[in-house]
Amino acid sequence: KGKGKGKGKGKDGKRQRGMNKNKDRAVNADAMKMVRAGQLCSRMAYLNGCCQQDAEGREKCKGSHDLEAFFAGKPAAIEEPCPVLKSLGVCPAGLNCRYQGHIRDQKNVDREGVVLTPESPWAAKVQGMGHPVGETNVFDYEMVGKLRKKLFDFSRSIEVSKAWQRYCSGASDQPLGAIVETERKTLDFRGKSVLAPLTTVGNLPFRRLCVKLGCDVTVGEMALSGSILEGAPSELSLLRRHESEKCFGIQLAGGDVENMARVAQFVDEQVDCDFVDINCGCPLDELHKRGAGSRLMARTKAMEGIVRCMSTVLKSKPLTLKMRTADHEDLKKYPEFGGRYAHKLLPQLEQWGVSAITLHGRTARQRYTKLADWNYVNECSKGRTDTSIPFVACGDVLSWEEADEHLADHGVDAIMVGRGALMKPWLFTEMKEKRHWDISANERFDMIRDFTNYGLEHWGADARGVETTRRFLLEWLSFTCRYVPIGLLEQMPPKINWRPRPYIGRSDLETKLGSTSANDWVEITEMLLGKVPEGFSFVPKHKSNAYEAPKDEKQGEEMQDVQG
Repeated sequence: KGKGKGKGKGKDGKRQRGMNKNKDRAVNADAMKMVRAGQLCSRMAYLNGCCQQDAEGREKCKGSHDLEAFFAGKPAAIEEPCPVLKSLGVCPAGLNCRYQGHIRDQKNVDREGVVLTPESPWAAKVQGMGHPVGETNVFDYEMVGKLRKKLFDFSRSIEVSKAWQRYCSGASDQPLGAIVETERKTLDFRGKSVLAPLTTVGNLPFRRLCVKLGCDVTVGEMALSGSILEGAPSELSLLRRHESEKCFGIQLAGGDVENMARVAQFVDEQVDCDFVDINCGCPLDELHKRGAGSRLMARTKAMEGIVRCMSTVLKSKPLTLKMRTADHEDLKKYPEFGGRYAHKLLPQLEQWGVSAITLHGRTARQRYTKLADWNYVNECSKGRTDTSIPFVACGDVLSWEEADEHLADHGVDAIMVGRGALMKPWLFTEMKEKRHWDISANERFDMIRDFTNYGLEHWGADARGVETTRRFLLEWLSFTCRYVPIGLLEQMPPKINWRPRPYIGRSDLETKLGSTSANDWVEITEMLLGKVPEGFSFVPKHKSNAYEAPKDEKQGEEMQDVQG
């Protein structure tokens, strides 16, 4: 794969972005379908019995209940005690679990060896793999059905949208007509560390790890407003929150005023979060086609409508917005700052109703090809009219000195970290304790183990959950391999744009953790998740051009943006 002529290039011979599509994972998806087909009914696997019957007493569950066939075809267990059993006292994956320690005489047992039944107290305490312990925003079939069948009552948001339409048509001289604007909710981000919304790699297990390492504020992965309103389970799952996330926000993307107002009402009434963030920074063309992401910055009227309507609909949650310095530079209209215009939008956003603003110090067209411009961030800060609204900024932070410098010199109230957290999530510890951590390979591996355990609790310890955890772990390893131990550096502090050559670590494990070969990343996952299935393949979704790719992988792909 990747050896064909012109692989990774367009017709003009130039490298293209975003070449890594879902088709690259088709083999793994087919393998997972076969795995699911060979698993037991999840309820029977957990509670050793399935009681789902119709009115005539016949089983209405479509899952497999054939224990003999299941155990005859089940692969050998991973030679490790089940991490979920150790954490919770019971494993909801039950007989489907890939680990050892709770299957006796073809029965699922708890930590004490007691056989589980549908009447067991565990059935109420730990409901099953679909309801992970400690997580909120898990929506039942009834709520999903209401969204899919368009039965959810959106009358409140529709009224706000109509008021905005009257203003745009000239029928009213007030942006929201007779709608009473709610008082702006307050947010306290000052001096706090914030984890950026990271597509794919900013999943719930990774956020749990960052919180454990000192992160104060977390933001979920970007969710599409249209998909949420359609009741798409994959999109709704992006809204999940773990109880360890003490200050948690969700990020929404969309370019339609009415849809964004509707999803704001749904979040306000049904979602457990501390704030709602509008994505105005994603540079991907797929979002731009919908007028969303960074393209919204160039659609000022639509941006105003979305902010005003959402801030009015949100009764209990503050509204925030994250944007770049510009979508594309407009030198004719804004010649003074190289065509960037975020400094013009900041005072307007404050008036329209946001409770906090985050600025990524690059344009969407730049992506990650140049360093973030913190001097321009400072210029934007000088133009603020309401300093009570927190101003957060991000871009290239990889050390606590850089974070402190930006807080002191560039007019920001808090620092958001994206790629720096992927490379070294213990950056939050360094920022909090103001020290460099010469972390050992064993300490790093313990963090990988923590992520793995969190992933098994979140996605499940069955074959599907193990491989899902493996995939997301591999995505993270494709970033953290770029970290170079500070004990090996000749110059401090390290910079995110440094491109060090391959090195020999202070131990074999440290060398492997610094490898840019996907084969080594897979071997690391096998230490915790067992051998990969036959035919397994992996291509990082966010491929970096920081290092020379292995010969058996695709060449010349650039990193897709992970920050929304």
